[in-house]
Amino acid sequence: MNAAAALIPIFGVIALGWLLRRSKQVHKDLWAGVNTLSYRALLPALLFSTISRADYAGLSAGPFLIAVTLGFAMMGVIAFAFKPLPVDGPAYTSLFQGAVRWNGFVLLALASSAFGAEGGALAALVFAPAVPLVNVMCVAVLTLWGASEVKPDARRVAMRILTNPLILACLAGAVCNGLGLFQAGAIADTVALMGRAALPLILLAIGAGLDFSALRASPALLGLAVMLKLVIAPMVFLALGHALGVEGVPLALLVAIGATPGAAGAYVLAAEMGGDARLMAGHVTATTLLAFIAMPFWIWVAGG
Repeated sequence: MNAAAALIPIFGVIALGWLLRRSKQVHKDLWAGVNTLSYRALLPALLFSTISRADYAGLSAGPFLIAVTLGFAMMGVIAFAFKPLPVDGPAYTSLFQGAVRWNGFVLLALASSAFGAEGGALAALVFAPAVPLVNVMCVAVLTLWGASEVKPDARRVAMRILTNPLILACLAGAVCNGLGLFQAGAIADTVALMGRAALPLILLAIGAGLDFSALRASPALLGLAVMLKLVIAPMVFLALGHALGVEGVPLALLVAIGATPGAAGAYVLAAEMGGDARLMAGHVTATTLLAFIAMPFWIWVAGG
């Protein structure tokens, strides 16, 4: 299945989530619970099940993960180069988050459909280096230039990252994969069953969180943030992939990571730490809509 065809049901579920919220068929207060359940239980189960059962023999996982890590770091450097722009601190923090944050859930949903088991296995691995790196960069920028007077405690932030359920699930899955544990049997099947519920619920929640009114917030800055996410980031990831000899499915997946839409978690972090939350909401909405075009295009450029 090609990327464009694989994205149709993904964005169809996202659209359904938006319709459910707009029609009030699902009470708005319930979506927060869906997000929490997915983040703390269902998605970790999916990551653990995918990684623990995957056959990584023959996959170029090493160069792929190096390219992923360098890609996010380079996007942080590029976003930092825009600091001299005549915008206030909170607006800049949202521009930064827009450039570096990624929606790994859309990537996971796409990877298995478009690239099979190999794509799903590699996509699951991305969370281990990407989650801590991106969170550290964004928290640091918000601490320096956010409007909130309450600054995060460094030890507390470190503990939040070290105890992140997604990171722990990736590490546990990698250990069990290496030791040959929980790859079959009742426990493995139970975890896999939980994981299968993750992506549909997350995609519905993404749709429920779309805010079209926020597209009118700072149009010029929003346009720059969208360009950084859907144009510059895929180019950076593609260049790194070529430089490190990544090719085939891993290269296609690499550029898909660059072209994923912004993450809803960026809005939450902006609201908590004094960023421009409305600009962030507009970025998430715009990139979610435009990623339907950007992701297949960049995968095609990569030869996927």
